[in-house]
This record gives sequence, structure tokens and C-alpha cells, in this order.
Amino acid sequence: MKIGGVIIWIVISLVLWWIVAFLLGLFGIALPLLVVPLFFLLSFLIIYFYLAPRNLYFTFVREGTAKAIVRGGEVAQMLIQWKGHTLDPETWEVIEGREPWHPFGGLRYYGLWPIYDVYIYDFKWTGVTEDGKVESHPKETLDYILLKEDVYWAKVEKAEDKNKLPLTLELLFTIQVVNPYKALFNIENWLEAVINRARAQTRNIITQKSYEHWIQDLASIGREITKKIGKEEFEERYGIKIRKIEVKDINPPEEYRKATIAKYLAEREKDKIITEAEAEKARIERVYSTIQSFGDIGKLIRVCEAAEKSELAASLTIQAIPGIQEVLRGIFGKPPEAITQEEIRELKELLKKIQRNLQK
Repeated sequence: MKIGGVIIWIVISLVLWWIVAFLLGLFGIALPLLVVPLFFLLSFLIIYFYLAPRNLYFTFVREGTAKAIVRGGEVAQMLIQWKGHTLDPETWEVIEGREPWHPFGGLRYYGLWPIYDVYIYDFKWTGVTEDGKVESHPKETLDYILLKEDVYWAKVEKAEDKNKLPLTLELLFTIQVVNPYKALFNIENWLEAVINRARAQTRNIITQKSYEHWIQDLASIGREITKKIGKEEFEERYGIKIRKIEVKDINPPEEYRKATIAKYLAEREKDKIITEAEAEKARIERVYSTIQSFGDIGKLIRVCEAAEKSELAASLTIQAIPGIQEVLRGIFGKPPEAITQEEIRELKELLKKIQRNLQK
């Protein structure tokens, strides 16, 4: 805490001491020994719980952040609180190092208010939570700037691919402020500038290939945007280091999605029909090759019709006709007594189909 803060602290303590002393009529010699420690404590509580939260003479600088102090609209100093980091006194660049000792951590005296004041500005952003959910932060009035890396989210709409299909992309930006002065005062809104530049580059990149290609290679989109966005310019002019740009998702219009799903289902149904038809063809060929040795399809159909009536009729019929047992065994691959009536019924329908085809 600077000497000015100590002076204010002492003045507050003395004023409070004399007010209370006057009210109590206690001007004895022992009074300072009792009252002064008490009023030092009271003055600290006033600073900590009233003045600092309201940025009056004092302020709190949170870990991993910086604050700008202005005097008549001009930047007078920058305050930082980040373990292992400090600010270059000439450029206000964040560098590795140690800050001077601050006995009360992030509590800082910055000067005589309102000659000096904490700089405040409006800022809005959309971030991503630890579980991957997109979280929007409407416009907020901030008195600090974050120095740690953070992930920001943005959407790019109607970016056309090479086939003129409009796509919607969700982008993730991993960004760190490396010079708070440049980020706050060299550009109106550093995050908006990054996002606008990225949107323009995204549209240029997406138009080079088709949606079908991009959906298989999202990582390359992020790499291309990062390469072409001008990272060096943002860092040098605006104090912003763009660590990484990723594509979280890419989606076509809803009608395209529905049409694609319908096409996929139709192709699946077509494949199913072809598979079933080929299976049926193979089955017919297998059955036909087996019954050729029997010779009379009509008789075999009548056998099946008789066998459908009951298990007893099926057993008697199969035993009565020479060669029928071998035919059934060849078709079903199991003993005739193990064949069910449902299988007999299916065989009958199949034999009728074969018979119709032979008669054409």
C-alpha cells in the first residue's frame, strides 16, 4: 500500500478518535492507549468494506486481473494481481516477475478520488463452461480486465461452401490478454475485433470445399482461421494473444438436414430390399435345386398342404411318399420330424412361387 493510503488511513482514524472522544468527554491521558488501536481497526474496516468495494481511494484487484487508473481521462497507472507476474513499467506488458509486497493482497490504494479513478467500461462476451455449455454474458460494466487465458464462443452464420450450401459454424477462441493497456485503449472492443476478423476468414475458407468434406475435417478449419486471422497484428497492436481457434460444430440448414436424413433412410431401405431379395433368390435357388430330384412340384405342394392340417397328417404323409424325407432334409437341413408346421407353410408358398415362375 502506498504512502498516500497510509496517510488517509491515519486521518480517518484521528477524525474518528476525536469525534468519539468528544462525545464521551474522555480526554484523559490513557485515552489514546485504548482508543487509537480501536480506531485503526475501525478505519481498516471502513476501507475494506466500504471504500475499496466502491473504488473510492482504494480498490480490490482480483487474482489474474489488472485495473487501469485514470487521471482526468488519461491513464496514470496499471494495477496487477497475478502470482508470478508483473507489468513492464514502460510498456505495461505482462511479464514474469514479482510485484512489490502488498500486505493486504489485492487491496490497493490508487490515489485521491475523484482526481484519480478506476477506469470502467462496458463489455459483453459468450464463454464456455467447464462442462462444455455455451454461457452468454450480456453487456456488463467492468472495472478490470482478465489476464488469464479464457475460452470465448462465437457463431458464424450463412457461410457458403463450394456448392453454395449455407452453413452455421460455432467457433471457440482461446485468448489471453498480454498487454492490458493496449487491449483497453488501442481498440474499441478487442474481442469484437477478433470475432469479426475470424468470421470473415471463416467465410473465405468454407467456400473452398464442400460441407461433406468439412464435416470430416473440422480441425483443419480452425487451423486455417488461426493462420490467416493475423495473430501477430493482434498481439503487437492490441495486446491480445490468440492461442487457438477451434470449430465446435458445423451445421447445414434444417431443410438440408431433413433431406439428408430422408435420403439416408431411403438408401437404407433400398439396401434392405436388395438384401432381402437376394436372400429370397438364394433360397429359391437352393429349394429348386433340391426339389429337382423329386421331380413333381405339384405333388410336393399337395404334401405340404396335407402336412399343414396336423402333426399326425404331416407324419403320415411324409412317411407315405418315397423320397419326400430326403427332399425336406435337404431344404431345411434337419430331420423331417423336427420341421414345424410354420416352416411347412412357408415352404408351400415358396413352391407355389417357383411353380408360377416355371409356368411363365
